[in-house]
Amino acid sequence: MSDSPRYPTSSLLASALVCGLLLAPSTHALSTDRDQPIHVEADWAEADDARRTTVYKGAVVITQGSLRINGDTVTLYYDNDHKLIKAEIKGRPAQFRQRPDKKAKEQRAKANKMEYFADRDLIVLLGDAHSWQGKRRISADRIEFDTKKSRIRAQNSSTGKKTDTSKKPRVRIVVPAKK
Repeated sequence: MSDSPRYPTSSLLASALVCGLLLAPSTHALSTDRDQPIHVEADWAEADDARRTTVYKGAVVITQGSLRINGDTVTLYYDNDHKLIKAEIKGRPAQFRQRPDKKAKEQRAKANKMEYFADRDLIVLLGDAHSWQGKRRISADRIEFDTKKSRIRAQNSSTGKKTDTSKKPRVRIVVPAKK
């Protein structure tokens, strides 16, 4: 395999279009986001039709309307019809932000790794995961957003052991007081 990036236009465009759906649940996003052009910036990109993947590396930035995804590496996995199966965003940390309809504050998230499972409308934040909107916050080792059912599940690894000197990691949630 050559070290130089390949840019097969049809595969990159198909992946970029699919990427616009990435982490953009219609119930949370600005309703105009899906109508906006998708912009992908990276230091390197490769589409591999045989493996049905597209990989972007190096300060990857994906934007569409109010949606912005940042990561060191973004990998898209798709089927034979270029339909997105899964997307992985890795970073230090991987970051996501988007302004929901009728909300003044952006929804933000960050984690060591983010995964999007298109067939289940599931977003998973893994490793030092945080999500917040205004003063509402949640943090855990793993946060799952079921965008179809509007459910959030958070958990910490079961490997953390409580000792006299350290506490087992816990899910942390902040719900601000109503004024």
